[in-house]
Amino acid sequence: MKPRLWPIFLASATGIVILLGLGVWQVQRLGQKTALIASLEQRMKAEPISLKDALLKRSNGEDVEYVKVKISASPDAAHNLRKLSSVNGSPGWEIITPFKFDDGNLVLVDMGTVAENQPFVLTPGPQSIEGIIRIHNKGRGFFDVDNDPAQNLWYWWDLPAMLTNIGPNIANEAPFIIQKLPIDGDTNPPFVQKPKIELANNHLGYAITWFGLAAALAGVTGFYLRSLKKADA
Repeated sequence: MKPRLWPIFLASATGIVILLGLGVWQVQRLGQKTALIASLEQRMKAEPISLKDALLKRSNGEDVEYVKVKISASPDAAHNLRKLSSVNGSPGWEIITPFKFDDGNLVLVDMGTVAENQPFVLTPGPQSIEGIIRIHNKGRGFFDVDNDPAQNLWYWWDLPAMLTNIGPNIANEAPFIIQKLPIDGDTNPPFVQKPKIELANNHLGYAITWFGLAAALAGVTGFYLRSLKKADA
């Protein structure tokens, strides 16, 4: 190979190695993310634990996202929170209800969604609720508008502000939301959807992209080097 071809070959080889490395890294991330999703799905299938045990796990530094819990407490429907949502593609609200325990503790429960201006009634008095824990700590999105606590209008999850909006006289608030699980045969609003793992897993597509770019660079380089060789022949 003539000396003037070496810079082209070296630059191309470096680029190919980098692109292949990125592709391998995405394959590794794919395996990690797939395993994590499988682990979270197992949490939702496991037997529910008590709120006390869930709080203990979290205080010990354990990840409790999607852990199934069961509580027995009374809803405080007078302090329902409304978070913007949709029902069958139409505007609606996610109903978040404070559940209070006899000892004064409190946890917010995502009871499901209702269409805009749709009436609903929550069963008063002590009741048993099964749900999964959602941390909802991503904060405000780039396009999210300001929450309006005074009007009880919430557009993104802000748990500290939501708890503050409920009022005083709370002994201890759980630092997460419980998303209620659907009950067979219950068709009354709020409408409860089966929870889904909200964890993007696009690493396979990224890996294919990086490997494809490496192959394309190798092909273009090979074609260019052959064309130079023919021109010198």
